[in-house]
Amino acid sequence: MTTETPGHRIRTIREQKGMTQAALAVELGISRSHLTKIETGGDMPGRQTLMAASTFFGVSLDWLANGTGDPRPAEATNEKEALLLFAYRNLPEDEAEAYLHLMLKRSKRDG
Repeated sequence: MTTETPGHRIRTIREQKGMTQAALAVELGISRSHLTKIETGGDMPGRQTLMAASTFFGVSLDWLANGTGDPRPAEATNEKEALLLFAYRNLPEDEAEAYLHLMLKRSKRDG
């Protein structure tokens, strides 16, 4: 796991794309001053900001939020699937197995 913050990863990608903070802030629906705080570690991005940045830059939510996994986006088709994948990947292994088993059991019964 990396010691970089989500804000550092956002800043790095923004700079690689040659974008200004003002332009990215508009895309993310936040103020430039809030983006500055996120990039400098003075504030953590909220869920909506992380989702917007993940979608805008085409990177995985796990990687952007935690620096873990592959930076390429997961194969989620919508925000709820992306959030489920993010949550699953951040559970302890035993809990993840229990939730997966429950979801599979429910989907077979209801499907």
